[in-house]
Amino acid sequence: MPKRKQQEEDISLSDEEESEEQHEVEAGEAPTSINPYHILDLPVDASSDDIKKAYRKAALKSHPDKVADEHKDAAHKQFQEVAFAYAVLSDERRRKRYDTTGRTEESLDIEDDDFDWADFFRAQFANVVTEEKINDFANEYKGSEEEKQAVLDAYEKHKGSMVKLYQEVMLSDMTEDEERFRSIIDQAINDGEVEEWEKYTTETEKAREKRIANARKIKERENVEAASFKEEIAAEKKKKSKKSEKSAGGMGDLAALIQQRQQGRQENFFDHLEVKYAPKGKKGKGVAPGEPSEEAFAANRKKADAVEGARKKSRTRK
Repeated sequence: MPKRKQQEEDISLSDEEESEEQHEVEAGEAPTSINPYHILDLPVDASSDDIKKAYRKAALKSHPDKVADEHKDAAHKQFQEVAFAYAVLSDERRRKRYDTTGRTEESLDIEDDDFDWADFFRAQFANVVTEEKINDFANEYKGSEEEKQAVLDAYEKHKGSMVKLYQEVMLSDMTEDEERFRSIIDQAINDGEVEEWEKYTTETEKAREKRIANARKIKERENVEAASFKEEIAAEKKKKSKKSEKSAGGMGDLAALIQQRQQGRQENFFDHLEVKYAPKGKKGKGVAPGEPSEEAFAANRKKADAVEGARKKSRTRK
């Protein structure tokens, strides 16, 4: 079994053996039939910097918190594909193997003691959204032609609904971007680039102010939640380490809140896998995430051992 990298420190799993069990299940869920260049919208001769930039953009764009509840499962799947594409293209050996075979499952079938897909996915899932990364990307994205096109596409798609537009456009903030976005849309209407949707043109000033006021209340509440969560993180880090804390600013309010939601969603994801692969007699989540019953743990441990045994036999035959 591949060595576990120090990424596990960022994953915060409650039990090493539980991590092993989840690894076996999740590894089977890796989206190995994808075209990584297509997923990241890259040419085959993309540079290393191009790959990093495309991954950062795609990871933020596919973030489940940017979609409606009914689309979160699809967004989670999309994020898995994005992370897997990056796992292949960011490593020279894996990329060369894919370029040669055209098969992503082949590119991870080489002897690579430094890579573990399950750990890699969890690390990307937990750490893709930080204040620094958001700010770096925002500086490039806001005011760009790409953002302008995203605003107009969302405007057309939702027939002038500004609420839905903000739900779709990356890094958008109704309390800050309203005038700028309306300027983009108004100009496009005047130029005949987009339709003059009634939902947009008939929105009264009072309705608009109410919409923005509601967004401001939500933002303030989330900032309070994020601040509280940051305090919890600081307290937890203090317990786990006696080293002097050299924080480089820590997570921002937005990043802390999103990561809090990510953690909850990730736990639900693993709960789903546990139910899916547990013995048929098991129903529901009899225990809290990360704390399976002794019976469930033993059953899943046995299943993991069986999978590993099958892999070893397969290698022996080769």
